[in-house]
Amino acid sequence: MSTWLSLLPALIAIPVALVTRRVLIALGLYVVIGALILERGWLPDASVRVGSILWRVVSDRDNVLIIVFSLMIGGLIGLIQKSGGIEGFVHWAEKRLLDGDPRRVAILAFVTSMALFVETNFGVLIAGLIALPLFDRYRLSRLRLSYILDTTCAPKCMLIPVNAWGAYIISLLADQGVERPVSVLIQSLGFIYYGWIAVALAAFVAATGRELPWKLPFSQRVVGELPHFGTEIVPHPDSPGHPRYLWGPIGLLVLAVLILLPLTGDAPLAIFSAVTLTLIATLAYFHRERAMPWRRMLSPIWQGIRVILPLMYLLVFAFSVGVTTHELGTGFYLATALQGELDPMWLPFLVFGIGCLISFSTGTSWGTFAILIPIVVPMAEIFQVPPALLVGAALSGGLFGDHCSPVSDTTMIASLAAGVEPIEHIRHQFPYALVGAGLALGLYLVTGVLST
Repeated sequence: MSTWLSLLPALIAIPVALVTRRVLIALGLYVVIGALILERGWLPDASVRVGSILWRVVSDRDNVLIIVFSLMIGGLIGLIQKSGGIEGFVHWAEKRLLDGDPRRVAILAFVTSMALFVETNFGVLIAGLIALPLFDRYRLSRLRLSYILDTTCAPKCMLIPVNAWGAYIISLLADQGVERPVSVLIQSLGFIYYGWIAVALAAFVAATGRELPWKLPFSQRVVGELPHFGTEIVPHPDSPGHPRYLWGPIGLLVLAVLILLPLTGDAPLAIFSAVTLTLIATLAYFHRERAMPWRRMLSPIWQGIRVILPLMYLLVFAFSVGVTTHELGTGFYLATALQGELDPMWLPFLVFGIGCLISFSTGTSWGTFAILIPIVVPMAEIFQVPPALLVGAALSGGLFGDHCSPVSDTTMIASLAAGVEPIEHIRHQFPYALVGAGLALGLYLVTGVLST
């Protein structure tokens, strides 16, 4: 379609999310308005189109695997919580790492999240699982935790691309005829300015406890509102609660993902298989350790799945937004509408700016990459600009919306991991995203001048 009407769903849904605080309603509204536009306002056909979009989401193998392994991670977390592994780790961390200093709690959350770079959702949930009890114990704001988790989520996977993110970008570059896609990706890492700035800001907040003095209207410094694993699942009274009950399953999961990812070349399948293997191995391990009897292991798994379940509804609609956006051609419209005869010095600046608009409107970094990389690779050749520079600007722009868009699945997962309302999380962290984007725009302008 690719007309100005393709922007309408985002222009309506994003303000609705911010005003009503009902992200699910906003996502559903996005899909309905998109369907009406696609069917030229004819309601019966638009209703059929909505059903078709939802069916495409739930029948897509990768989407189903992502939803299922997310639920299974919830079950694994519930099992670890029931075993007393979280409490055991909290006691160990307080004695060996924290020394009563609240700033070390935030630093621990930052370091843990950065270290789990093999997959976004898994890293956020596990880092939140580890950090949330400590944040509550030291009376630190859960909004700060959700900001740290979300800010380190997508950028770490792009800046350390030994994962599905790197493989995806390499495949996109190869599809455009780039002779040495791995080399271009490695060179582009230094130009992902927004990613580096976002991570640096999160590290600063974690290390100093200082935050920006201004927030979006109506933002609240809440401690936490959503139920979480710690409030829903009480550790088994007879469990010894060793820290290894936490680190053992997590270590196995990370190792399994790192082994299976290159073997399968299929990120959703590799992570699904790794989670399945880890869950079975954890059941056997806890039984051998007598952490809890067999008959009491199914209940915490189900409780953990129940905690994650509301997120799955949001994920289905977030995926539906992606399908709707693709059918509307929103990204292509934005990218082509802003093209024209340009001075090459402006290219990195404009590529990043367009990437921010696309990713914020669609909530997807990968979708933004898929739209922009086929555009910027030939542009780099035509304008005689280093391809790594424009690729880095495109990747940077994709990270912006993944970080702060109200329709981003990462935003919702970070909110769940920290136990805060998604809309409050967005209002709290959006100023940081704007600061990062502003600094990145300045750097891209300077780089464009120096490279031409």
